[in-house]
Amino acid sequence: MLEKLRLFLVVLEEGSLRRAAERLRISQSAVTRQLQLLEHDLGGRVLERTSSGVRPTNGGHALAAKAKTLVADYDSGMAEVRRLVRGESERLRIGYIASAAQEYLGPALAALRRVYPKLKVKMLDQTPGEMITALRQGEIDLALTLHGADLLSRDFYARKLATVGSLVVLPVSHRFAVEKQVSLSQLKREAFIRGSDDAVPGYNHRIVQFCRKYGGFRPRMATIDEATGLVESLALSANEDVISIQPAFISHLNIPNAVMVPIADTGATWDLFIVWQRGKAAGPLRTLLNELNLKSQ
Repeated sequence: MLEKLRLFLVVLEEGSLRRAAERLRISQSAVTRQLQLLEHDLGGRVLERTSSGVRPTNGGHALAAKAKTLVADYDSGMAEVRRLVRGESERLRIGYIASAAQEYLGPALAALRRVYPKLKVKMLDQTPGEMITALRQGEIDLALTLHGADLLSRDFYARKLATVGSLVVLPVSHRFAVEKQVSLSQLKREAFIRGSDDAVPGYNHRIVQFCRKYGGFRPRMATIDEATGLVESLALSANEDVISIQPAFISHLNIPNAVMVPIADTGATWDLFIVWQRGKAAGPLRTLLNELNLKSQ
């Protein structure tokens, strides 16, 4: 159907079956057959012959308007696919954890923009769960994430970017709020915030592992009201006397009515991952991965 539409548009531009055939380098009878097949598919005439050539019917005018859009969209889409298959792209879409982006992505993105000053970089502040969905639906090219890399490693390239320690977010009035550090065993009687399995897959399991391995207890998990982001979630938990174990790179965040105290147990660590689409890496993506000292496939 697409090729018939292309032929139809050429006939309209030339205003003549003969001139259209010459332009397309096919016989006039072949042009006529394709137009007849098009009219058969549509159930009506789209061209009428005149003494000077051909002109569109009312339906032909409507078809021409739609056909131009359809053909242009197809050509544009295929051009983008060809660029991606060849490892070329004019844009880079990145999903990221806001609390870690500046420290771990900032310098690499600055270097990327020096190499590709016209590159369009789209940054999307997403939860790990949202990144998993966006990667699988082809909506982002790369993700900076803490959780879910194990779920993605079969279908995407995943490399560890950094390993960081833990801290505990406490209400400002908590007895441990003034300590320089606290061990997990000291938190045995506390209520720990329960993470959303959709937003942060694997978070609750990790907290249970930390508490069992380094504290010798199973944590009591508490659910708080839904929040729009990490800062709001931690602020709500502090107001309800619920604590939270988080990676140390969130230490720059300003959490109302809460303080952050480092966890003394050095084994309670978090791995930060870069995950990206399989296939030939585009130049900008290769450059970014190299700046992050990750091997591009």
